Amino acid sequence: MAPQTLSRKELRKAKKSGQSNTNRPTDHHAIAVEEPSEPLDVSADPVRDSSSGGQARSSTVPSSFLANTPAHPATLHLPMRSQPSRAGTPFEDVAEAPSRNAVPSSAERPYEAEAGDPAADPSEASANESPKDLGKDDGRAQAPASNKRVDWGGWAYESGLTALMERPGGAGFGNWGDEVKLKLNSHYVNLVRPKEKQEKFHQYNVRVGNGNEKRGLVKTVLESQGLGKLLPGGRVNWLFDGNAQAWSKHDIQTERRLEVDLSLEPGRAVGGRPDKVFVVIKPASTRVHLNLGSIYDYMNGRCCGVQMSLRQSRSYFNRGVNGHDLHKGVEAVHGIYQSIRLAKGPKKSEGKGGLRMVTNVDVSYAPFWHMWNFNKIVAELTASGENVDSAVWREKSNHKPNGNFDLMRRLKDSGFTVEYKNMSDEAKRRKWKVAAILDKSAREYKFRPWDDTNKRLGQEITILEYYSTKYQVHLDHPDLPVVQTTKMITKQNKDGKVLFESPIVFPMELCIMQPNQRYLKALDREQTKIMVDHAIQPPQERLKRLKDSLSMLSWHEDQYLSHYGLKISPYQIETDARILLPPTLQFKNGSKLTPEANVKKGTWNLTGRQFISTKALRAPWGVMVLTDSSESKRNQTNKFVHHLKEEYVKLGGEIDFELDISEKRLTENLADLAKDVREFYDQIHDQRRRRPQILLFILPKDSSDVYLRIKNTCDCQLGVYSQCVQAKNAFKAFKEPLEPRHYGFFCNLLMKFNAKLGGATNGIVLSRLEDHFLGRTMIIGADVSHPAPGSQAPSYAATTVSMDSTATRYAAAVQTNGFRKEIISDRNITNCLTPLITRWKELNKYLGQEHLPEHVYYFRDGVSEDQFKILLDTEVASLKRLFSPKSMGKTWTGAPVKFTVVVAEKRHHILFFPQNENPLPGTIVEHDVTDPNGNDIYLCSHRALQGTARPTHYIMLLDERKIPVKIFQRMLYEQCYQYIRSTTAVSLHPAVYYAHLASKRAQAHDSLYAADWPEGKGKGKEKGPATSSSDDSSEEPAPLLPMKDWNDGQAEWIGYGMWFI
Repeated sequence: MAPQTLSRKELRKAKKSGQSNTNRPTDHHAIAVEEPSEPLDVSADPVRDSSSGGQARSSTVPSSFLANTPAHPATLHLPMRSQPSRAGTPFEDVAEAPSRNAVPSSAERPYEAEAGDPAADPSEASANESPKDLGKDDGRAQAPASNKRVDWGGWAYESGLTALMERPGGAGFGNWGDEVKLKLNSHYVNLVRPKEKQEKFHQYNVRVGNGNEKRGLVKTVLESQGLGKLLPGGRVNWLFDGNAQAWSKHDIQTERRLEVDLSLEPGRAVGGRPDKVFVVIKPASTRVHLNLGSIYDYMNGRCCGVQMSLRQSRSYFNRGVNGHDLHKGVEAVHGIYQSIRLAKGPKKSEGKGGLRMVTNVDVSYAPFWHMWNFNKIVAELTASGENVDSAVWREKSNHKPNGNFDLMRRLKDSGFTVEYKNMSDEAKRRKWKVAAILDKSAREYKFRPWDDTNKRLGQEITILEYYSTKYQVHLDHPDLPVVQTTKMITKQNKDGKVLFESPIVFPMELCIMQPNQRYLKALDREQTKIMVDHAIQPPQERLKRLKDSLSMLSWHEDQYLSHYGLKISPYQIETDARILLPPTLQFKNGSKLTPEANVKKGTWNLTGRQFISTKALRAPWGVMVLTDSSESKRNQTNKFVHHLKEEYVKLGGEIDFELDISEKRLTENLADLAKDVREFYDQIHDQRRRRPQILLFILPKDSSDVYLRIKNTCDCQLGVYSQCVQAKNAFKAFKEPLEPRHYGFFCNLLMKFNAKLGGATNGIVLSRLEDHFLGRTMIIGADVSHPAPGSQAPSYAATTVSMDSTATRYAAAVQTNGFRKEIISDRNITNCLTPLITRWKELNKYLGQEHLPEHVYYFRDGVSEDQFKILLDTEVASLKRLFSPKSMGKTWTGAPVKFTVVVAEKRHHILFFPQNENPLPGTIVEHDVTDPNGNDIYLCSHRALQGTARPTHYIMLLDERKIPVKIFQRMLYEQCYQYIRSTTAVSLHPAVYYAHLASKRAQAHDSLYAADWPEGKGKGKEKGPATSSSDDSSEEPAPLLPMKDWNDGQAEWIGYGMWFI
C-alpha cells in the first residue's frame, strides 16, 4: 500500500504560514516570542476570549516600522499588538457548572477573584472558576503580525498633518470621588537627545525575492545577519515594517540590490548548498520623511495634528526560570510583556500640552512544549506510559486511527531535531518542522531509498529496516506513527530532470522537540487549573516578580534605544487617581444597603433581604433528574426542592404551582436525552393543561455535550426556560438551618432562577434618573466570539438590549457572523435588534405611546484600535439606520436618536498598585496611560479577592449626547452593582457581560441539533434572527436555530427574557 504522505503541493500548503521560528538564532534561556495573538499569560483575559483581529491600516504612510535583529532579550522588540478573543464555553452559572465562569454569592465565594467575571484573567481567577482557552490562539481574525518596534502615527511625518482630535463630548476630566495616588506597571520613556540633534529618516520600498515570498521567508531574510552586514551604516540604522517598507537616516538616491545567502546563517549546516535570496531596496516613489524632533513639539502642545500610536508589544519568556509542568508534554514558562505608547501626561500638566511617552510592562505566562523526545511527549499526551504501541492510537476493530492519534497530531508545525548514535554533529544541528504525523508506523512505512552509487532506486524497505541496516539503530518504539517533515529530498540528472523525489520521514522516537516551541492548542481543564494556580499572584508578589523580570529587557543596554536617544525610567509611574463613591443598593420593600456596609468593598450578601422584583411562578414547572446509575434519587431530589422553594420564598418569590419530578437514566446517545426532555415537557403540559414555565435539570456530571443538548431542546424546540444544576451541589447533606456555604449556593441558583422568571436581584438608589441617563435611554451591548484555531465553526455575534428605564433587565439575540469576522454585519444588526427594540418600545411607552429612545449607548467589546473607524462606519451606521425617523415600518416623530459609542476592553496589561494592594472598587485613572487624543479611562469597578485586579479600559468613540463626565463615569461604575446574577460589583458593564454569556450560549443553537427534531414537532411561531450575518453568501455559515415562540398567549417568548443567564 502506498505511504500516506503529503505531496509537494500539500507540503507547500502546510508551510504557508512560513518558516519555523526555530530557524533563527535565539538565546535558549531568554527568548523573544513574536505574538500574532497575545500570549497566554497572567495578564491576558482567559475567558474572553479579545483578539479582535484587526486589519491593515489604510494609510499612505506606514503605520509602523520595525527594527529587525535576531531576537535577543537585550533588544526592545515591540511587534504589532493584537488582542485575542474568546471561544465560548457553554456553561453559564455556578449552579450549572461551578468550575466555569461562576457567580456564587459572597457567602460561597471565599476564594473568588471576582463574581463570575467573564473577563477575569488567571491572576484574578477563583478556586471555583476555571478560565478556559488558556494557551489557545483564540482564533479571531488577526492583524498582520510583524516584528515591529514602534508605530509612529501620521503626526511624525513632515507631510499630511491634520487637526488634533477633540475628546468626544469635549467633557474634560472628572473630579468626583476621593483622590488617591497609586503606582502603575508603566514607565516613562524620555527623549535624552536635544530636538535640534534629532535626525530625519527616509522611506524606502523593500522587495524580498520575487515580492510574493511567504511571510516566514521574508521575516527570516530581514532578520538575517547577512542582510545586516550589507545594509549601509549597519542594521542599527535601519527599521523595517516586516513587509515592504523600511526607514533609515541614510539618504539613498538609487536602488540597491543585495544578495543574502541564508545558508551562512548561524544554525545552518556547515558547507550546505547556497540558499540565496535577493533584497531590493529603493527610495519610495512618494518620499515621506520621519522627523523624530516632532516628538518634542507634540509633547509640548506645539504641533497640531500629531498623533502617536506606540501600541506595539512583545512578550519575552525565560526558559528554565520558574517553569511549571502542565502535564501532557507542556510546561508554563514565565516571561515579561511590554508595549510602548504615547499617553496623557500627569494631572498637573492638564491644559499645557503635557504628554508623555510610556512603556507598559507586565509579567506573563505561556505554555511551551517540553524539550523532550516525541515518544515521551506522546506517551504523556495519550496517558499510555512508556510502552506506546499501535494499540494506543488505533481502533482494535478496524485498526483505524483513534482519538489518541488526533492528540499526537498536535505536534504538527513543531520544530525538532533528530538524534541517534553515530550521527554527525552537523546532522544533529539540522532543524526540521513537522508537516504531518502519518498513520503508518516505522514497522509499516515502506519506501525505496536512492542508491547514490548506482544512481537508481533501491529495493523497498521499511523505516525500521532502513535504520537498522544503514545506521545500526534499533528502534525501541517501532509501532509509533512516523513524522513527515516539510522538506522533500530530490535527485536530478545533469539536465535538471527529476529522477527521484520523496518526502523526508523520521521515526518518532528519534525526534527531539526544539527549544522555544509555543504550545498553541487549547489547554484542557486540568492544565488550565494548573496554569491558573501557578499564575495567580497577589499584587505584592506580582510586583516583585515584575521588577525581577525587568532584567530580561535590559533597557540600559539596548543599542536601539541609545541610538535613537530614548531612555526608559526604571521607576514606576505614580499617577493621580480617584475612587468613585459606591452606590446605595435597593432591595424589596424599601430595604437598602448603604456604602458604609460591605458595598464599599464591592461585595455584599442577601441575608435578611429580598430580591427587588420577583414574578410569581403561577404555571407548571418540573425537575428532571438525570442519573448515571439505576439508583433512585427521589429522596435527595425532594429535599433539594424543599430547600429551593423555602429559600425562594424567603427572598421574596412566590411559587403557586406544584412541580413534577422525573428521573431518567443518561445514555451515550444524546438524541435519547432530547427525546426524554420533550416527553417530560409534554407530560407536564398534558397533565396541567398549561405549558411549563421553567424546567430544572440535575446533572450527574459536568458534561458540555449534555448541557448543550438540554439547552437546545428547551430553547429551540420547546421555548421554555431551563436551569441546570450539578448533582454534587443539589444532593449535598443540607442542614437546618442552612450553613453559609449552602445558603450561598441557593442564593446563587435563585438569582438565575428569578431572572429567568422575570425578576431582578437589586437596584441602585438614585435621587433622580438623570443621575444615570439624560432622557429616555436604551443600552445596547455587543460582542463577537470566535472558535479555536483550526476549527471550522463560525463566529457568533451577540447583542443585548436593556428592557427597563434603569437598565437592570436585558434581552439578547445571537447569530452566526461569518467565519472569524469581528465586525457585525448589517444583516445581523437589523435581524437581531429589530424584535428587541420593538419589545422595548412596548414596555417603555411615553404618555401611552410607543416611541424611539432619545439616547442610545452602544457598548462594544473585542474591537481593536485598527477597527475603531470600521466600527463607526459599519456597525454604528447600521444602528443609525435602524433608529432613523422612518424605520421598522413606521414614521417616528421627535428629535433624531443620539448615540454614544463605547468600546470596553479587558484584554490589556495596565494594572493599579496602591500600596502593593488591590485597588478598591471605583478606582479610576484618566492620566499617564490613557490615549492623548481620545476619551478613555481605566476603571476598576470590582474587588479581586485573589490575584491582581485588572481594570476595564473604556474608550468613548462617539458622543452625540455630550454627556457630562460625572454622569458617564457614575453610570459606568454604579451599573456594575446591578449585574443580575451576582452579589458583587463586576468588572465589566453588564450590557457587555450579558453579550459574553449570550455568545457562549450560541453553541446550543447550532443547526446540527436539528437532526434531533421529530417530524411534526416545533409548530408555532419561531422568532429571532433566522439568517446569518455574512454578506458574502459564498462564505455564509448555516444560521442558528431560532428560539421557539408558541404564540398562544400562555407565556411571553423567552427571547424577550434573560434566557442566557
